[in-house]
Order: sequence, then C-alpha cells, then structure tokens
Amino acid sequence: MTKLPVSPIDPPRHARAIAVHRPAAGPALRLRAGEEVAVGRRDDEWPLWFRCRAADGREGWVPEAWLEREGGRATLRADYDATELEAAPGDQLTVHRAYGGWLWAERRGGGQGWIPARAVQFA
Repeated sequence: MTKLPVSPIDPPRHARAIAVHRPAAGPALRLRAGEEVAVGRRDDEWPLWFRCRAADGREGWVPEAWLEREGGRATLRADYDATELEAAPGDQLTVHRAYGGWLWAERRGGGQGWIPARAVQFA
C-alpha cells in the first residue's frame, strides 16, 4: 500500500462524539489505487478535499493526499473509502486517522467512517 501523507493515530485513541453527524445521502464513493478520476472544485470549508467524479459517474469528496494530479484529472495513490460515520453525542469512538479536519473512526457497537474533528472530543 502506498504511504500517504496523513496522520495515523498509533495507537488509536478513544474519543466520544459531542455533536450529531449525519452522512450525506446516497452511497459512499469507494475508489481503488490506480483508478482515474476527474477532479472538480476544492471544498470551501475543507480545503484539503476535492470533489471528484469516477469514470462511471459516481461522485464524492476525496482528500488531496490520495490524488496524484495532472490538470483536471488524477490517479488514486491508494484505496479510498468516503464512508461517513453517523454519530450522536455520547457515542464512544476509536479514532485511527486524521486528515484535513476529519477523522477516520469506528463507533463502539458498529460502523466506521469519516467524521468532522469538531464533532469529536478525545478522552
């Protein structure tokens, strides 16, 4: 697997959700290393993320660190999963990775995905 310039949290840290987070509607964008995407606009609120479109028309936000860009196209440097984690205040989380204001976490009792760091408080 390609080493990405993301911040792994090793060992993973325990945290709790302090705000509601609901994932965007629709299936999450999942991409494989080497897959090509069309790169769209940079997110205004989260500037390290780009709106990307896969060859089959699927769209989603992709971290800049996963993209090897050439103009308006890019190749994925590693597998990527845009799943967002649904959370409610008090949910217990284990955080594995941080990037661009978001955390990759798993919720005690099931589920894993990205959640905004501002919705989480570390133990």
